Amino acid sequence: MANPFPSIAVFGPGLMGGSLLMALRQRCPQSKLGAWARRTGAVEEVRARGLIDFGGTDAASVAAHSDLAVLCLPVDRLSEVAEAIKDALPPHAVITDVGSVKKSVVDQLEETFARNGNFVGSHPMCGSESAGLAAAHADLYAGALCVVTPTARSRPEAVRSVAALWSSVGARILEMEPAEHDCAAASVSHVPHLIAALLVELAARGSASARQLCAGGFRDTTRIASGSADLWTAILESNRAEVIGALRTFAGSVEGVIEVIEKNDMASLRDLLVRAAANRAAMLSVP
Repeated sequence: MANPFPSIAVFGPGLMGGSLLMALRQRCPQSKLGAWARRTGAVEEVRARGLIDFGGTDAASVAAHSDLAVLCLPVDRLSEVAEAIKDALPPHAVITDVGSVKKSVVDQLEETFARNGNFVGSHPMCGSESAGLAAAHADLYAGALCVVTPTARSRPEAVRSVAALWSSVGARILEMEPAEHDCAAASVSHVPHLIAALLVELAARGSASARQLCAGGFRDTTRIASGSADLWTAILESNRAEVIGALRTFAGSVEGVIEVIEKNDMASLRDLLVRAAANRAAMLSVP
């Protein structure tokens, strides 16, 4: 699907923003692309790669030329850039973001961009433990799920436009209320990241022999623990209530497994493992 925007600006050309620029350059060659970054060197890098037609370190100037602004920034930096561009955007411009937390972000940015009512939150469920433009690639969004989080304040035209943007780079669209998104994301993204970190700590505190045995299963289970500590601290802080609730549920499950093993109830343990394998296959559509 072709996107409807003559001009698209990405604010933050790192992994997510850089990948979006690459995908748009390939799939939507008719669009003029722009980028804002804090560092001149970052802007010049995307320019040298042929990914942008305009850009700079002045956020308002970049926004002034944008029909669509995509905020590809950590959740704790969104408000600062939003304030810098809100009065420079054309009245018709649509704004979205890629933040992993939605309720607090949507509440805040809907107020910031209340002048035109064209902010619609979104969260592409893809990424990498690696960061920066060096890790970006044009296929990051292809086949990925992108959650779009409209509210009663969202203009239907803006919602359709944001969905069209992500569809244009190959993503699958799911609409969800911001609070519902955060509750679900706590269970499938935020708490798993913490668990991966705790598993690494468990092994690191073990014997030298335990550390020597870290192989493929350990690597696959803990891959996401290599992600940016600053990025994930901001995500977890922004979704504290839902993360705490999911952690408490998980802690109860751990206590339950301890009790099962203490009782040597291997039938129940096996049932758990069978059920988990079946549920994983169903949720991920894998054989």
